[in-house]
Amino acid sequence: MKTFSELVAELTVGVRDKKTSAEKMAAKREYKKNRAKILQRNKKYKKSARGKMLDKKAKMMAKKGKTATGRDITVKGGAGAQQRAKEKKAELRK
Repeated sequence: MKTFSELVAELTVGVRDKKTSAEKMAAKREYKKNRAKILQRNKKYKKSARGKMLDKKAKMMAKKGKTATGRDITVKGGAGAQQRAKEKKAELRK
């Protein structure tokens, strides 16, 4: 049979240490600093107003055979480029 002090020692093994308020504040600061870095890193993937505008404009301009920024739609070069360009123009005329 175990003594009372042995039982208490056995039960208190799993008790976790409480954080002090200073430790809590330090963890909070670290979290905010890390979160700010993550937000900064992901900012480049955010859609801008200009990007949204060009998406809308691209649909209209494609009918005219132009890109959203107003340049002519071209075909890739190499063998058969002339034929592809001819087909593209015919397709745009329709």
